[in-house]
Amino acid sequence: MTETEENILPPSAARLAESLRDTGYTFTTSVADIVDNSVAADATNINISLDLELGQHPVLMIADNGRGMSEDELQKAMAYGSPKRPDPKSLGKFGMGLKTASTSFCRRLTVISRKDGAINLRQWDLDVIVAKDKWLLLQPDEKDYSEAIEFMDQVAGGESGTVVIWENIDRLVRTHASGTMRTQINSIREDLKDHLSGVFYNFLEKENDFPDITININDASIEPWDPFCRWMNSDGSSRVEIHKQEPVDYTSTKAGVSEVMGTFHINVYILPNKNTLSSEEVNKSRYSLDNQGFHIFREGRMIFSGGWPNRLFVKDPHLNLIRVELSFDHKLDDIFQIDIKKSRIDFPKNIQELLKKIITPPRREAQKRYRSGTQDSNTSGYTKLGQQHEKASNAIGKHHEETTAQSQIGSTDREAGTAQITNQFGVSNVRLQFNDSPNRVVQTSSSLQDGVLWTPGLIEGNKHAVFLNESHEFYKRFYLANQDNSTLILAMDSLLWSLAEAELCVYSDTVKRNLEEMRISVSRSLRTLAEELPDIDDSENDIDDEQNNG
Repeated sequence: MTETEENILPPSAARLAESLRDTGYTFTTSVADIVDNSVAADATNINISLDLELGQHPVLMIADNGRGMSEDELQKAMAYGSPKRPDPKSLGKFGMGLKTASTSFCRRLTVISRKDGAINLRQWDLDVIVAKDKWLLLQPDEKDYSEAIEFMDQVAGGESGTVVIWENIDRLVRTHASGTMRTQINSIREDLKDHLSGVFYNFLEKENDFPDITININDASIEPWDPFCRWMNSDGSSRVEIHKQEPVDYTSTKAGVSEVMGTFHINVYILPNKNTLSSEEVNKSRYSLDNQGFHIFREGRMIFSGGWPNRLFVKDPHLNLIRVELSFDHKLDDIFQIDIKKSRIDFPKNIQELLKKIITPPRREAQKRYRSGTQDSNTSGYTKLGQQHEKASNAIGKHHEETTAQSQIGSTDREAGTAQITNQFGVSNVRLQFNDSPNRVVQTSSSLQDGVLWTPGLIEGNKHAVFLNESHEFYKRFYLANQDNSTLILAMDSLLWSLAEAELCVYSDTVKRNLEEMRISVSRSLRTLAEELPDIDDSENDIDDEQNNG
């Protein structure tokens, strides 16, 4: 086919510029992407200013003392899909981050750079692009950005440097009330501080082989955050148990010939139990469900923090003590499928299997250490809950005959765990939990079959009851968090007791499997949703998640 002008189909500038705003950046990942460019430019000082202009409009400025850009270099940098950097190690990898990260949150992006004494300015204004439907790269008046230039010169000492300015920020705060907006901006700054402290840990930490940088947000210096808490061992102790591994060569075989594509490093760290840490150490370690698992670094820059890629394992409080360090260089970018935001990673199947094999032994040790440290501390919480369940039982018991009138229990077989039940649908045999000692109608058990949260049961012969699974994640997250709140405990006990009773009211041989599956399904969903509830201090039972499939 002959190339003619008719074959060239340029995209609509207006449509594409708006579409590229939705590439999935969060505010913290977008700012980190801009800082990548500063690090790639050999900057040692990076200052970030996020504030409200005239008390109403948020403005972001990121200045550095890097190499700076000439007019030609700046224009190329502002191009969508800018030229490939000569150094493949560069943190600025795709030639898109400056633009897509910025316009994900602002409608006007201005970059000012000083090099060889000359100041160069260029600007993308989405409102202009949309109005003209053209890629119009603007050159604003230097006088309009005197404050930004002064900010850059403070960071760069009047030498080479760059400042990135976001204006017309329309996707950051959710209100136009100045007081609330100020509160949101302050909170956003704190989140950004936490994020950058981990992402650029290796560059902020001075005792390593990576280039040293300092990052300030509104004049407050960012301290490096070590996700592996190696500072706990600085006194010569071994509070953090380190499982070092040999470097792993990733090979590719073509035509029967194996070639090493690159090398990655992996180490596993087991933290001390939370109940052995001071409150300051808990905060510094960022002890939580969100920070267990992998923390992955490309060329020293963190690209993934907390969790289990490819669902190698499921987030579980029993794994809160384990953190995995994986680091690799640019040679394995394609293997790990790094995305444009440098925040997602995908392990090939063979690496998944290798990682599971490496992690499983220390994972078991971390679970063992976690359980041994929480077993004693469970006692007081569950004792207090027992008292609350007793209060709820007394309240429910007042209405026992009234609320169980639609289902009557006949003969029982304790060994088989079954009872005969009569309701409006006839007579059936139902599988139930039993406790023949005189006790409350709300019972607790260390575990229940199929890992469910609740199940119907009988006490004192044929008295209806509900049994609750103390090892279920929802029980631990909800009940232990509210052990002092009698009203909430009564409400939840009443709900689960009513669900158990409802099963008995509609139970029949034709629907029994459906009812059991419903209870399993609800319990499984609640186990997942419980991850969104606050983590409970040392409240989990001594039980492996593998024993519970609900």
